[in-house]
Amino acid sequence: MRAIIFLAIVGVAFGINLCKDVKKSDLSSAFANARAGSNLILGASCPSFDFDNVALSGSCKAIVRQATCYGLKAAESYDVDTVNYGLLAEDVSNMEHLGNLACDQARNCFLQVKAAMENCLVENENFVADTIAAAEKVYKDDFAARVASFANSNKGSLLGDIATMAVDRFSSAADIQDFIDQYLTEGAVADAKAAAEEAQALAQQFCADGCTSQSARFLEGIFGHMNGGGCVDASIFCGECQNRAASYFVKNQLPCCIEKVVQKVSRLTTM
Repeated sequence: MRAIIFLAIVGVAFGINLCKDVKKSDLSSAFANARAGSNLILGASCPSFDFDNVALSGSCKAIVRQATCYGLKAAESYDVDTVNYGLLAEDVSNMEHLGNLACDQARNCFLQVKAAMENCLVENENFVADTIAAAEKVYKDDFAARVASFANSNKGSLLGDIATMAVDRFSSAADIQDFIDQYLTEGAVADAKAAAEEAQALAQQFCADGCTSQSARFLEGIFGHMNGGGCVDASIFCGECQNRAASYFVKNQLPCCIEKVVQKVSRLTTM
């Protein structure tokens, strides 16, 4: 719980403002919901935690604001009956900008969030347990029924099966704590720290090589090539979409920087 999932969020790049066409009321509402969620989960375990100071100021301000605007726009853009690869291709430039800002600011944002979490740990020795308990209550009150419904209605799909396994495995805060105690041994912590250092170096190299933009150009190309013919649904890869992807590689290669990442990630997973 030390790293609040602000880190799953990434922002846009230099000179781009994804908030341009977003209503201020929608943005304010999104922040209000996030602020309320933060208070529900951290309000008792860490009263000093201030969502606005941590997420909407300093090193996190641009990332959180721009990423929220992207999320609002994406929710509208992808609200269609069928998402095809043409739609994905059109969105690549936005994701490129997100990645570029992440390269520039995500690490400092992480340090800002990390400092806030460490302060919570200093103020409350039971911070982790109290936060897990609060999160469990919020989940059961507001989300449990929705997750169960999603799992039941999507049986057989990857996301549906993952949701089902999660619901079966973690039914209470005690289950989460047991999981942590079982796998967070001293050796596992040491391995995780080593892997995290490797991952950080990998991310820095990825950014330094300009791999975000190289990856974007590659994705635009392959998504555009795959779109059309019998490939009309991005959620279904096997068949015509797979054939069109394979034909793209006949004349195009995966960028070298991506191949390096794949190779290093493969090595990390064996640590």
